[in-house]
Amino acid sequence: MKTLGRIGMVAALAAGIAGCGGAPEEPRPARPTAADYGIPGAKERFEIQRNAIAEKLRLALLPAMRNHGIDMWIVLDRENNEEPLHVELGGGFAGVRGAFIFHDDGSDTVEKIYYSSHEQPDNSVITQVYDETLYYGYSREGLTPHLRRVVHERDPQRIGVNTSHTLPEADGLTVGLSNFLIDTIGPEYAERIVSAELLVRDFRLARTPAETEIYTRLLEWSARWMEEALSTENVTTGVTTAEDVFWWIEDRARELGLTGWGTVRVVREGELLPIHDPEIPLEPGDIVGIDGGLRYLHYRIDIKRTAYILRPGETEMPESLREVWRTTHEIGDFYASLMVPGAVGAETWSAINAEMESRGYRAAGPDAGGDAVTTTEPEVGVYGHSVGNVAHDIGARIADDIPFAYGDRVRFPLQADEWVSIEFHVSIPVPEWDGKTWYARFEETARITEQGADWMIPTQTELFLIEPAN
Repeated sequence: MKTLGRIGMVAALAAGIAGCGGAPEEPRPARPTAADYGIPGAKERFEIQRNAIAEKLRLALLPAMRNHGIDMWIVLDRENNEEPLHVELGGGFAGVRGAFIFHDDGSDTVEKIYYSSHEQPDNSVITQVYDETLYYGYSREGLTPHLRRVVHERDPQRIGVNTSHTLPEADGLTVGLSNFLIDTIGPEYAERIVSAELLVRDFRLARTPAETEIYTRLLEWSARWMEEALSTENVTTGVTTAEDVFWWIEDRARELGLTGWGTVRVVREGELLPIHDPEIPLEPGDIVGIDGGLRYLHYRIDIKRTAYILRPGETEMPESLREVWRTTHEIGDFYASLMVPGAVGAETWSAINAEMESRGYRAAGPDAGGDAVTTTEPEVGVYGHSVGNVAHDIGARIADDIPFAYGDRVRFPLQADEWVSIEFHVSIPVPEWDGKTWYARFEETARITEQGADWMIPTQTELFLIEPAN
């Protein structure tokens, strides 16, 4: 019988006993609603997203185009195979073929053009933000004459398209749409096509005030959602499993009108338990962590939150475990101190490892996550990354220089205003565990400023405490 079934049976039995004249239990407080969180409804979400996209196109796009010498950027889209940048450029229904076209005419604004087969409604980003729109329906000529005209009339010298060996988000131009573009604009203009890879990178990483406000709120919601999941109200020792927690966070996200994801991991006296095992109930003394976050508009969180399940008679974690957690934060602060504009990903990874080795830790790797195994040897594994629109975004990767895995990202410099996930694990022997280590995981989000990394929300300096079942 699955654990969720057991939980349901226990609840039903308890209700039956209460109905037979037993002392009534104290009613549980009502679960916070989306309104309690401050999560807006559909209309307000649209307005927030529209304003953020408009600000992004106004502030971030022209510098990115000029920095890379691209005077026209063409992003082609189609129904059922959306371009990775589809939503952040305005979304809409591309239909047969859609085209987001951006032209630098030498003024202080970018010309924004959108063509597709289907008309966009008045309450859409396209209608409210773009300068020119055209809808060609299911016509025989389709997009071809309109796209050819806009290119030939404006005579761009360098046409950026989304092709990239390194960045998936900048590699949205399919073979079919590439052939269509070349056939449409003709050989003279086809020779002017260049990769817009770095334009896409710089456009996304140049986070605006509106974006940062949205993302900060989403971080706050995610931290609160994880704390709810890792609470005495939600975890019953001897009954609840890691799999139960996993399904709870998914359902709870939907209850809040969002979506969410997370990996639930358990450390038991130094042993790393199987991920999401449905048959191993959580027990006192376990350390339980969630790695993930909520999704909202076109942004996604990636943080970690951790709880300790108290043993009977305990009111706090043992001092040895508290010391491990303090050390974990000290390492996090050192890591963050190196995250300054211009710092290169692979060089930063090497510098952190060199410092950790001088402190007596083995540097795990070169693979991104190290070896997630039970050990008695102190070690540190560093695998930080850009974050924001996706969990592993397109800025600098703090990792070893492994071309197949990371392409050029480990050679990217950090940029002011981008968001980063400062992520690592540290394994420190615990005396009460016969010298086995706590594989302690740390992941917090910072914004890169001219002065360095600035935590976007407070870090988790104390583990959540879950009380054991009576």
